[in-house]
Amino acid sequence: MRIVFISDTHQHRPANLPPGDVLVHAGDLSSTGTYAEVVRFLDWFSSQPHPHKIFIAGNHDRLFEDFPDQAVLALMEHPELTYLQDAGVTLDGVRFWGSPWQPEFCNWAFNLPRRGSRIREAWNRIPTGTDVLITHGPPHGVLDQVRGGEHLGCEELTIRLGVIRPRIHVFGHIHDGYGIAQTGTTTYINASTCDETYRPTNRPIVVDLTPEGLEIVGAAPTHRQERLAGIKAILASAQGMPAEVQDLQFEAALRAMAELAGKTPECMASEYVRRGLLADLKSLEKSENRPSRRPIPRRDLKT
Repeated sequence: MRIVFISDTHQHRPANLPPGDVLVHAGDLSSTGTYAEVVRFLDWFSSQPHPHKIFIAGNHDRLFEDFPDQAVLALMEHPELTYLQDAGVTLDGVRFWGSPWQPEFCNWAFNLPRRGSRIREAWNRIPTGTDVLITHGPPHGVLDQVRGGEHLGCEELTIRLGVIRPRIHVFGHIHDGYGIAQTGTTTYINASTCDETYRPTNRPIVVDLTPEGLEIVGAAPTHRQERLAGIKAILASAQGMPAEVQDLQFEAALRAMAELAGKTPECMASEYVRRGLLADLKSLEKSENRPSRRPIPRRDLKT
């Protein structure tokens, strides 16, 4: 089974999608979730040549949560589409499950309190035995950062994934997290079509799924967790070693980090120096502004 994954297309309707057996959209098919936007998406989505087409809603797709009756009327015009909202479908023995929820953010659609019982209940609906899990938001710690910032994914979803262990977990929501990551049991796919500026710059991610395994078509898996663990091991091995050995180990770790970031070691070293200088400067300024260090103002009086 060849599955084509996209997400977060918003107002854009990608042209010339790769062929496949199943087309999956992981939410944010609109910008504000109006009825007109949803109808335009459904018309476009149904026109794609893939035999099976599955989608879920995202936080921008307000119609599906605020006006579900209108959403149902729009869906009735396209019986060839499969919309999943805390529901599943089985195709050729492959079990799909779709859920639109994510931790609350700016009062958008399908938001639930972070770490609360309500979002835990939503994830507990995901049945064991799910092969392909489709959620709009990512799990915590996986492809869920904007420019290397804090992890924005859902902690409760991460816990549930430890039980379900799906073969594929696809999501979007965090545009800058676009890409692939893999563990021994699950392939994680952030299929966001748009980048952080809402330009449709990211290509669909295609997977060939067989009973024996899966293959990412046209892209090598990143294995980021394994590579990061390897870098950590290099640095750990330098502890307690002579200075010259530590220097060699740090150089090896720097080269590995540069390769992971797609930069030269020289560029990476320069960035680290800049960050270190800025961090030290900020720390020293903070220290100097403490009351014990702050100078007592002195003014000369005219006589």
